[in-house]
Amino acid sequence: TNCNGDRYPPEFNLFDDDESSAQNATSWGRIANVSIPFAVIQALDDPLVGWRTVGTNDPQALADSGSGNVFLLLTKAGGHVGWPLGANPKKYGWKWMNDAAQSFIFAVDKATRE
Repeated sequence: TNCNGDRYPPEFNLFDDDESSAQNATSWGRIANVSIPFAVIQALDDPLVGWRTVGTNDPQALADSGSGNVFLLLTKAGGHVGWPLGANPKKYGWKWMNDAAQSFIFAVDKATRE
């Protein structure tokens, strides 16, 4: 089932039924097992991968369930194509997404060196 509630036939999602698909597609219960710094950046308006795919209606509870290695950033907008900037993404490209990833990597590197 996609974020709009539409069902996909089993042959498209590699699972036997919706329940198996939902159990395997969620990050809930897996966050506690993340042992390295991990950034999850998700747009709330993503039409293909709804933000609820993180496995809960309470993202803070999901982040709190881990051992401090997960950085969960939910943006109001961004869609499914990497937060293009402006009306002409060719001009600025995907600078916001690239800057966010770079900032996270630099912060992790700095923290591990301290």
